[in-house]
Amino acid sequence: MKKWLVICLLLFAVLPANALQQLNFKGFIADEANILSEQVKNDLNMTLWDLQKKSGADIAVVTLQSLDGKSVEETALEIGRTYKIGSKEKNNGVVFLTALSERKMRIELGYGLENKISVSTLESIRDDDILPYYRQSNYQSGIARGTYQLANAVAEVEGVNITVQGIVPDNVKSVSYGGREVCSTCKRGEFCSYHRGRYGCYPWWIWPLAIILSIFCPRRRRFNYGSFGGFGGGGGFGGSGCSGSW
Repeated sequence: MKKWLVICLLLFAVLPANALQQLNFKGFIADEANILSEQVKNDLNMTLWDLQKKSGADIAVVTLQSLDGKSVEETALEIGRTYKIGSKEKNNGVVFLTALSERKMRIELGYGLENKISVSTLESIRDDDILPYYRQSNYQSGIARGTYQLANAVAEVEGVNITVQGIVPDNVKSVSYGGREVCSTCKRGEFCSYHRGRYGCYPWWIWPLAIILSIFCPRRRRFNYGSFGGFGGGGGFGGSGCSGSW
């Protein structure tokens, strides 16, 4: 009897180390690494909610401080399956995972999207819209732009039009100059507005105009967490997607 008790205790001691950490989803986003501002989370949630309502598709945006020894691929799969991402009928879920300590990211597709969105499309979003920002440690802009691009890709194959809320970060336009990364507009070596969102290449009148518009334009809609019914109950994932590092 004591032998079985020892074995059971050992199993319970080992399981938590291998189990997926509990994620604190707020809408479609579990920002465990505290990367995103409340405004960006609201804007992304509103956009992803519109996508869910019109197509049943879910995009789960997850940031982790660490993978705790797991691969980024198995972690993304576990998230998709554990939290039932995507509709039950279509299995049209997407997991967009970012792990800071390991400097790795993963886009994972549910079964229902595997034959609709090509891996080359995911690789293009990774290389053109996400990693250029990540390499400058501007994770918020990379996550925001990547999420918007993924939402548009899913909406297109599902045959729906979605309403995008918030400002989509610009594509990072940079060229190599003397071994340094510089802005393609001003050719300066320091980071400008095309790189980290700082002042630089935009005309001077852009900033007063932005302030005026923020004052007089209607306030953005807020995402109502209370009305969010959760993910769709799918969770069928087979390992199709793409990974990246920076």
